[in-house]
Amino acid sequence: MKPLLQVHIAFASLMIACTGLSWGQAQAGPAAQPINAPISDYGTTFIFSPPPICSKCVETELGFQSVNPSRYIPAVLTVAPFKSVTDLSVLVNLLDSESVGNDRTIQFGNRFDFVLRQQVAAKGGFTLILAPRGTVFTRGVDGGRAGGTFAPQYSNGKNLIAANITWTAGIGTSAANPRSDYQGYADYFRALDSKGTTLFFGFAHELTAGVQTAGIEEGLVIPFRNGQVELESAQLDLNASPEYQFQSRVIVNWGKVLGKK
Repeated sequence: MKPLLQVHIAFASLMIACTGLSWGQAQAGPAAQPINAPISDYGTTFIFSPPPICSKCVETELGFQSVNPSRYIPAVLTVAPFKSVTDLSVLVNLLDSESVGNDRTIQFGNRFDFVLRQQVAAKGGFTLILAPRGTVFTRGVDGGRAGGTFAPQYSNGKNLIAANITWTAGIGTSAANPRSDYQGYADYFRALDSKGTTLFFGFAHELTAGVQTAGIEEGLVIPFRNGQVELESAQLDLNASPEYQFQSRVIVNWGKVLGKK
């Protein structure tokens, strides 16, 4: 019995040593970040990515959007000039191509949207962003809009879920600029590999001037070094007059260019 007991003790000691070694190796350093880790974008999804970009960094987005007969080229410039976890974005359509009857009008977009993303809480996989926002119309619509977005996000392993709850009020209201606009968006993301290739699915609910609409989306994120390409298809206004949307966009984080001398 004594030799058998010694064998059991030796085996148990070996297992404990191996477990300790494996734990030590797992704790030796953080997991490798995907190659598109610096990206925090508006992209093609219903939501914007809640975390602001890195301090002193600059990020750009350029895309293509098709909604039935209309075509757009959306662009976003995001800068983070502060030391705090805050960034400022300007969104505009560089080109609007809209068809009315047999006529097609091509012109610069008629609105600028400004969003200030501020991280107010972060613990574990949870992040909370508050984002005051405003809109200035430059053609065809009087006044503007002001409001904000409440944006929580939770991640666990390869899974991430995020939401944007937005409310804005019209300044100088009209039929094209309603008094109140509520938007509730949620997206689920599933990473497919360590580089950052990701599938996403989303849901949208909007209440504008007493009219409710709903939509869904699905898409793919393809990463590259400090950037990514996004592809999205969406089915909008499902409860009213259904429309089909397709989007593609290229996002690049140019690094800490604001910190250079």
